[in-house]
Amino acid sequence: LPLPIRFKAKVNVGDKVVFGLRPDDIYPAGHGLHSGDAADVHDVELPVTVTEPLGNETLVFAEFDRRDWVSRMLNPKPLKAGDRVAMHFDLSQAHLFSA
Repeated sequence: LPLPIRFKAKVNVGDKVVFGLRPDDIYPAGHGLHSGDAADVHDVELPVTVTEPLGNETLVFAEFDRRDWVSRMLNPKPLKAGDRVAMHFDLSQAHLFSA
């Protein structure tokens, strides 16, 4: 994922940072709180590792860069481990922390 423009002046090459997104800001295409039309949304196809159905939403864990990322899927569709799903990453909602 590209570093959002608003962070480029705050981070130097070699700085150690932690990049974060809340589960509401990562979601399968068509199943998020946001429309996906924001200028800073990036799609990545990821393998599902675990799903946790919660009624009207499902938490979807998907592997990206050797880590599980948690996403929140509204109006859930059936998914299972091993399925590949296009995830929207809304980078306009990203956070950076010093490591």
